[in-house]
Amino acid sequence: MTLNLVITGYGWLAGYVGEALNDDFNIVGTSRSRDKCHALQAQGIEALEYALGDNTKPLERYLPNATLLLNVPPGRRSTNLDAFTKHMLSLIDSAIRAGVGHIVFISTTSVYGDNTDETLTAQAPTNPQTASAKAHVAIEQYLLSLREQINVSIVRLAGLVGPDRHPARSLSGRQLEAGNKRINLVHVFDIVKALGEIIRCTPLNDTIHLCSLSHPKRGLYYVEAAKAMGIEPPDFTGTDAEPGGKVIDARECWAQLGITPEFADPYRMF
Repeated sequence: MTLNLVITGYGWLAGYVGEALNDDFNIVGTSRSRDKCHALQAQGIEALEYALGDNTKPLERYLPNATLLLNVPPGRRSTNLDAFTKHMLSLIDSAIRAGVGHIVFISTTSVYGDNTDETLTAQAPTNPQTASAKAHVAIEQYLLSLREQINVSIVRLAGLVGPDRHPARSLSGRQLEAGNKRINLVHVFDIVKALGEIIRCTPLNDTIHLCSLSHPKRGLYYVEAAKAMGIEPPDFTGTDAEPGGKVIDARECWAQLGITPEFADPYRMF
């Protein structure tokens, strides 16, 4: 019997994941948009119109023995995320009552904060500073408290890059500071490999983070990326200063999954 892979928040990342795993699972995707649900159905994906806070009963029928991929972003501009966190925890409770087999939570390396120049492994303590990061930590901690009941995989992602997405585009032409800060990026193709391993194989009951293996200064990297893309480069101050900012060290995590990232070098991402 083909098991369900239920992806809440079927957006940019989910599109790549669903395409990669479509042969192994029955993909069920949720979206707040009815039009998006129709588009997913046209792609052969079982789609459900659902927003956080909605009645979970229609979703629960897909969840027994399923893998639930929680991929709902809280919104970049939100500052009060109490409702978001409450609804996420309620969805988790509903999934467990429905007999879900494995929960994979897409989190973020922003849970470590930005006020550090340290190299951080997945075991480093969190220090969330934004409302979004604090919400992610609260959800992580709740999931970790459930690990004796259910397999839980927490996957913290660095800045996302893909064939159709690169941060250099949003930085084009801007005047920016702290060019000496080091970058932490991860390519969607490497994320998909990791999630495939986590979901297909024995569930990873652990917390990991995913990032490239080198961390150039952003004042150098984004200028080179913009030039390669044929767009106006940003202009950074402070690029000549000693490298600063956090470094997400994901070497142990990639090794744990048995994966050598294809885009270990960010200069291969453009």
